[in-house]
Amino acid sequence: MTDEFLHRVQRGVRRRRMFRVAAAGLAVLAVTSAVAVTQLRPAPGSVPAASAAVPDVDRFLISYIPTGVRIDEQGSSSTLIIRSDGTDAGTPSGPQDLNVAVSMRRFEQANGGSYMWITVFRPSTPPSQPVSATTFNGLLNRHLTGAIIVENFDVPAGKARLTRTSTADNAGYGIVIAGTDRTVITIEANLRVPADVLKAVATGLTPA
Repeated sequence: MTDEFLHRVQRGVRRRRMFRVAAAGLAVLAVTSAVAVTQLRPAPGSVPAASAAVPDVDRFLISYIPTGVRIDEQGSSSTLIIRSDGTDAGTPSGPQDLNVAVSMRRFEQANGGSYMWITVFRPSTPPSQPVSATTFNGLLNRHLTGAIIVENFDVPAGKARLTRTSTADNAGYGIVIAGTDRTVITIEANLRVPADVLKAVATGLTPA
């Protein structure tokens, strides 16, 4: 074998080594790129859907809305003046009377007809002065006097009572909640709204 032949063989070996190294590098690059793309591409269903704002009434979120019903965007508010025992004081108020902030949201049907009302009664007292038990119980009894209590149950907002106006078959249902923050919440509806729907709305009413 001549020296020229040996040089050619050695050059061929070097070229094949360089080709294998380059091919291996390209393969690693391809795998790395594929992994990067896989990591950047979100898995199916992992992208959170944009959620609509949950409606509320005076610091309580309304988490359950019956099918086929919508909430009127325009809530209402007013002020009730009561005595320390929860009875009406009228106007003008005396030094011992309290203002009660009354906030209401209305559920309406597709035709605009009223379906249900949630009303929150919140006595206004200085931050350092909690609502007295007498005032709270008096405000609560305003909505329970004369009503028939069908069931007592706990909800996130407080202690709930399912009520009826009478024992008649066509008597409507309502709910009165003694709030843990000493608010009183009422849920009223037209006569066609069944008790289980009212209870579902009460259970979905959560402090904001």
